[in-house]
This record gives sequence, C-alpha cells and structure tokens, in this order.
Amino acid sequence: MTILPLAVVALLLGQAAPPKGDPVRPPAPAGLSWDDADWVSETVARVEKRLGAGKPASRQTLAVTERQINSYVNLALAAKIPPGLSGLDLDLQKDRLIARGMLDLDRVKSKIPQGAGLLAFLSGTVPVELRGRFSSADGSGRVEVEEALVAGISLPPGVLAQIVSQSTRSAKRPQGFDILAPFPLPFTARHVRLEPGRALVDFFQ
Repeated sequence: MTILPLAVVALLLGQAAPPKGDPVRPPAPAGLSWDDADWVSETVARVEKRLGAGKPASRQTLAVTERQINSYVNLALAAKIPPGLSGLDLDLQKDRLIARGMLDLDRVKSKIPQGAGLLAFLSGTVPVELRGRFSSADGSGRVEVEEALVAGISLPPGVLAQIVSQSTRSAKRPQGFDILAPFPLPFTARHVRLEPGRALVDFFQ
C-alpha cells in the first residue's frame, strides 16, 4: 500500500534524479506540470553534483512548492510509485502533511494483516488518505500519523505501519519502510519546514 508516507521521502528530495531524454511525454494531468517536475529533477541533480564535488548541497534554503512536488512525484517518479497506488496528491500545511491517492486493494490483499477489520473484505480501487504531523531536526525527520483512511475506513497507525512495511520491502530495505520511526533526511538536509503550499529545506554546511 502505500505510501503515502513515502511521498514524504520524495518531498524531501530523497529520490535520485530520473534520466532525461524521453522523446515522448504524455500530457500532464490537470494541476501538474512537466516544467515543475523537470525543475525538481534538475535541482536534485545539482545537489548530487555539489555533494559529489565535496561541497555543501546548497548554501541557501531550498524552497519547493506543493505543485512542484506533486508534479515530480506523479510524472518524474511515476515508475517508482508502488503498483496499485495512483493519483498521489500532497497537501502541505504548517508542520502538517495530508496525502491522498487511489489504491487498488486487489493488488495488496496479501499484505493486509489480521486485525484490519472491514478492510479485508473490500476490493477494487478505493480512495486513501493520510494525515499527519511532520517534524525534523539535526538531519532526522518523523511523521506522526494522526489519521489514516482507506475507503473511508479508519486504520490504527500500527496496522497501517504493517501494510507499509510489507509493501516496501526490497533487497536494500528487507524490513520495509517503518512510517512510525524517525528517518534520516537525504542529501545532508539538516531541517525541513512545511508551510502552506511549500517545503523549505536547509542543509548542513
């Protein structure tokens, strides 16, 4: 399922810049822009280049707008979004994050743990929503899940964490992504502040 919280990682520029050169691009859905997605990709590439040269990632605060983030996640990172999850939309507020999307339950049935209640009996593509408080300090970030809804059904944070962890297991992360645990900010980021409509990233110098 999910990841709505993994979209937070994308928000923090935690993905490598995707390769350029795709000769044919589908039209961007309403509210998204390839120009915005490219701006984030170029910013990520610039940060990586500076770090590779032994320089600080950025000497100035990096501001990324909500539209730029959503465009980057849904267009540039589309191939990396977990199967069954689509239409991600991030709403940035003061120290808070609301993430919405559509989830194909039939593709994640095997990852739904016991104790999920009515969720185990649903099927098809349903809306999902995650609301939480985001905080960061000294290179570490955390999302405090306040509410998680799947098809309008509220899930306890522990059940959501199990689904996320099972859905994000890989060779590099065999235990999956723990949405309840602090995580290191990427690219030597020291602090990330969420404001209405944008994220502000400060880096270690």
